Amino acid sequence: MPMTFLKALRLNAKRFPKKDAVVFKGQPQSYAAFQDRVERMMTVLHGQRIAPGDKVAIIAENHPDFLAAYIAITGLDAIPAPVNYRIKPEIMAEVVRRADSALLLLDETVLEHAGLFRDAVPGMLVLGERAGNTGLPLLADMIAATPPDPPPGEGGTTIMLHTSGTTGVPKGALRSRYGMEERAIEQGFRPDDRMLCALPICLSAGCAYTLLPLYLGGTVYLMERFEAEEALRLITTERITATMLLPAMLQRLTEVPGFDDADLSSVRTLQSGAGEIFPDLKAKILARFGDALNIYAASTEAGPYANLRAADLRAHMTGNCVGRPFFGVELKLLDDDLNEVPLGEVGEICTRSESRFDCYYKENELTNETRRGDYVTVGDLGRMDENGLLWFAGRKRDIIKSGGINIYAGDIEELLINHSGIAEAHCIGLPDPHWTELICAVIVPAPGASLSEEDVITYAEARLERYKRPRRVVFMESVPRNLTGRVLKGELKEQVLAQLHLQEDRG
Repeated sequence: MPMTFLKALRLNAKRFPKKDAVVFKGQPQSYAAFQDRVERMMTVLHGQRIAPGDKVAIIAENHPDFLAAYIAITGLDAIPAPVNYRIKPEIMAEVVRRADSALLLLDETVLEHAGLFRDAVPGMLVLGERAGNTGLPLLADMIAATPPDPPPGEGGTTIMLHTSGTTGVPKGALRSRYGMEERAIEQGFRPDDRMLCALPICLSAGCAYTLLPLYLGGTVYLMERFEAEEALRLITTERITATMLLPAMLQRLTEVPGFDDADLSSVRTLQSGAGEIFPDLKAKILARFGDALNIYAASTEAGPYANLRAADLRAHMTGNCVGRPFFGVELKLLDDDLNEVPLGEVGEICTRSESRFDCYYKENELTNETRRGDYVTVGDLGRMDENGLLWFAGRKRDIIKSGGINIYAGDIEELLINHSGIAEAHCIGLPDPHWTELICAVIVPAPGASLSEEDVITYAEARLERYKRPRRVVFMESVPRNLTGRVLKGELKEQVLAQLHLQEDRG
């Protein structure tokens, strides 16, 4: 059994009572003070009749009390159910309802929509400093008025982490395992870390990598939301030793005035993932952070399954190499008949580890679709090379079926991105009466580049097999992404079709 979050906090509060546990907007809370707040919150929630197995929804930006809620709710052996605060309010309410939430904690980000949730949940408390004119109780006031008297026990570890996926209403993925020790060993996190936590903690990666330093006994420098200038300031002035930043965050960090001259020598671990980092950005980050950079592959359901360290990254700057199987992860590449594919061939990435999820809440059929025996898959595809490195080949839903042949969008994207005038390349299948689907390349040009459709097609024709060549090229300034930075291929396809129809109407 993994150590619970409450037990880890209590042990670390004994080890480091005066050490900063959480620093937020320059205000620190020691481990002793943070434990006291968590136990007061537990007492308040117990008084609200939150019992083992109950789900408590949370809709909020990053805040120390949001982080405390994870530990307090699991300490009662109840289940936090965070919801992405950037999705449409109507979908938020549906997610809260589907989770069978017994209570909702919400902050000022969504207070104006509080009425939407009244039919979705029995009770609501406001998390943060202000309740506005809603008339709802402020959790902070209740904590201040309540001495710590939590029920006995160390609680559990289960959190309902809603998928940030690219289609449909987010699914509630119940997870009781996070592989904290495996993450520390593989990625180099330590108890003496001062860790910058800027990812939304309502999402899987933000949750895991913000709880991780508290689990180990480190210090969390929590940002309400990512701001590149402030992140760079914290790294340099607070001598940050570790952080987890998504590719889009890294890009914005490199664009901050002073980045090239900033003292970044304190950073020992810079973890990234949740999307491909293109070669130019890799080079910039390696030049400034050196061997601190790791890029990992993961999903809400499987947890982390591969990690690319700086030494391997330098040898594979182009292409979507995601590294070696993660420490403690058993990884297989299977074909549709559940046989392992030969070395170098594409197969479905299936893993077994101490980070895999338990199930989708009340979705047995969908859960079964992710199972390959005792292994888990979300439809990611990859190939293994002779050096033990895993190369991401796309997702099953990204396969373009053209002329009776399955074509991996990632193979084409990997080739196109090497063009100096292309900043991003994303391939989709468009309906076609002759080919079933034709390959369309969606191109985001590099700054200052002048590209035509003919330029892209000519470049592809010289380098790709005939059946893999794009037949249409569409240029866009940006592509739709979710909160973690993943491209929303479904929305992208809709936008492309609308753009093409508009051109046809004008023509």
